Amino acid sequence: MSSLGLILCTILAQAASTASPSPSPSPSGAPAFTIGVSGSNVFIDQATTGPGITPPEGPGFAKGSPLSPMSPYDWFTSAPVTPGVAGVLQYQIAGSYAFDGMTLNATLGLAELTGSTTNALYWSEPLIPNLNVHAQSHLVPYAIVFPTHAGQDDASIFSPSLLSAELASSDKSWRVRGGYFDLLQTDRFVFAPPALTSVTPGLGPATATTLGPGMPSIDAWPSSPTTLPLLGGDAFVKHGSASFELTDALLPSLDGTNARLVMGSLVFDRGDYGRFSFQAANVWTTGAPIATTTFYGVNPQTYPGPQGRLFTSTLANQNETIGGGRAFFHPLAKWDALAELGRAWYDAGLVAHPGTQHFGNYEHYALARHLGDDVATIEYHRFDPTYATVILPYGVPENIWSAAWSWPGVWLKSTYQMVDNTTIGANRAGFHFRYDHNNKVLEAHADYGDWRQLIPETFANATQNGFVDGYFLLQRNRFGTFGHDRHIGLYVAWHLPKDDLVFDSVEDYLARQADPGQAIDTVAMRTPALVGSWQHHFSKTLLAVGGYGRYEAVGAWATTPVDAIYGIGFAGVQFATGPKSALLVEGRHYGLVGLPSAVGGLPPTMTGSSLVVDQRFSL
Repeated sequence: MSSLGLILCTILAQAASTASPSPSPSPSGAPAFTIGVSGSNVFIDQATTGPGITPPEGPGFAKGSPLSPMSPYDWFTSAPVTPGVAGVLQYQIAGSYAFDGMTLNATLGLAELTGSTTNALYWSEPLIPNLNVHAQSHLVPYAIVFPTHAGQDDASIFSPSLLSAELASSDKSWRVRGGYFDLLQTDRFVFAPPALTSVTPGLGPATATTLGPGMPSIDAWPSSPTTLPLLGGDAFVKHGSASFELTDALLPSLDGTNARLVMGSLVFDRGDYGRFSFQAANVWTTGAPIATTTFYGVNPQTYPGPQGRLFTSTLANQNETIGGGRAFFHPLAKWDALAELGRAWYDAGLVAHPGTQHFGNYEHYALARHLGDDVATIEYHRFDPTYATVILPYGVPENIWSAAWSWPGVWLKSTYQMVDNTTIGANRAGFHFRYDHNNKVLEAHADYGDWRQLIPETFANATQNGFVDGYFLLQRNRFGTFGHDRHIGLYVAWHLPKDDLVFDSVEDYLARQADPGQAIDTVAMRTPALVGSWQHHFSKTLLAVGGYGRYEAVGAWATTPVDAIYGIGFAGVQFATGPKSALLVEGRHYGLVGLPSAVGGLPPTMTGSSLVVDQRFSL
C-alpha cells in the first residue's frame, strides 16, 4: 500500500476514535453547513494451491467460452479464490448546506487500490462507483486470470471523484438527485438494481438462499449495500400516503456499449390498510454487439461436450419494457395477502429470427397466516420464458466466475437480470411453502419449493426472440422433455444469553429425464449446502464467530458424473475501536475435492486460506 494510503488511514482512524458523537447544533433558522466522512480500510491476503487453481478450461473461459471450470471458486458465492494480497482505502466525504427550508447535499469519493485486482474487486467492501469496474468505471486494469502466486494481477490506482449531488426539502417530501444513487422505491419484479458480485467482508459465509438473517454484526457496524448504484438523474416527491419517483439512469455495461433505464413508480402506502404500487420501466441497449449465452441472437453456435449442449449467440440494440402492479393488504385479522402482476415486451435489432418475439407475464400470489409469533406462508409463482429477458452484461467481461454445473446460468455468466430471480427464474411455475417459528430462544425457519419448466428448451423454442431458460440446456426438437426444480431449506438457531448456535442448510434438486438415445439431455443433480456456526456476544461492542460450511454437487449432468465437495472452516471477530469506528478480522481455510468436469480430465483439487481485515469508520 502506498505511503499516501497509510498516512490517510492513520489520520482517519485516529480521528474516528476521538470524534465527537454528534455535531454542535446550529442556531434555529440560520443557514447551516455540515460535513461528514465515512469509509473503510481493507486488507486481503489469500493463498491457494493445488491443480485446481489452473483449470484446463480457464484460458477459454476467460475469453468467453461457455465451458466453465470447476475451480478456483468459493462455491457459496462464486467469487474467485486466487492467490494475491490487496489493500483498498475508500472514503466518502459528504457535505450538506441547509437554507430556506431546503438542503443541498454533495458527496466526494476518494479511493485507492493497491495489489491484487482480483482480490480487491471481489473480497473488499463494495467499491465506490468511481473505482468499481463491475459498474461504470474502467479505471482498474482488471481481466480474469488464474494466477498461481501473488503479484500476477497487481495494480495501483488512486481516484478522487464527485459521486453525487442532491437538492431536497428539509422534510424530505421532495428531492432531486444527480450522479450515483440508489432507488428510494421499486418493485423488484419490475426492476431490481444489479446485485453485487463481490463478497462483502463478514464473520463467515451463509447459504445463498438462507432463511435466516445471515451472519451477525455489532451495532456499531454499518450495513453495506447489496446492489450497485445507478448513474443519472432521479426525482422523488411524497404527499400524504402517495409517493412518486422518476428515474433516468445508465446501468452497468461493457466498454463500447450502453444500457439506459427510464422508469416511473407510484406508491400508495396506507399503513395497516395496505400498500399498493404501480411501476413501468423501459431499458434499451446501444453500441457494439455482445456475445451472450442465449440462442436467439445472430450466429447461434452449439458446443456439445461433457457439460452438455452449450450454446452462444450475438445480440445488439435490445429493448425491454415492463409494467406491473402490486397489492399488499390484510383481508382478515392475522392474514396477509400479496399479489404481483407484470407484463414485459422485448425486441432486439440483431436476432436470428426477427418478429418471433412474444410478450411474457409474471404472476406472484402469496397468503400468510400469523399464528402467535409464527407465520405460515404459501406462494404461487409463474415466470414466463419471455419475461424480463434483456441481456445486460456487467461492466467487465466474465464478471461472475460461474463454476461448472451452474450452466447455462444466463444470469450467472457475466450478466444480470433486470428483475429479481432469487426465488424463481425464467421459464418456471410452481408453489413455495414457508414456516417461520420466531421464538426468542429457539428460532426455526423452513421452506419447500416445487417448480416445473413451462416450455422445453428445444432448438425451435430457444430461437424465438427473447426466449430464456434459467438453467436447462438445448434439446433436439423431437426429443424435448420438461425439467423440474425442487428446493428445501432449514434454518435453526438456539439463542442463549450470550451465545447463538446456528444451523443453516439448503438443498436443491434439478432433474430432467432424457429421451432414449439423447443422454446429453440428462440432468439429475443434487446440491446440498450447510453452514454451522457458534456465535459468542461478549458485549454489544465485541462479537466472535466460528464455524464450518460445506457445499456439495452430486449426480449426473449430460454424459458426466458429478461428485465434488467444497468445505470451509472460518473464524472471525468484530469489535468497536471508538465511538464511530469498528474493526473486523476474518480467517478462512477452504478446500475442494472431487471428480473433474470432464471424464479423464484433471482433478479440481485445491486448498487455500484467506485473511481479511476491515476497518469501518465515520466522522
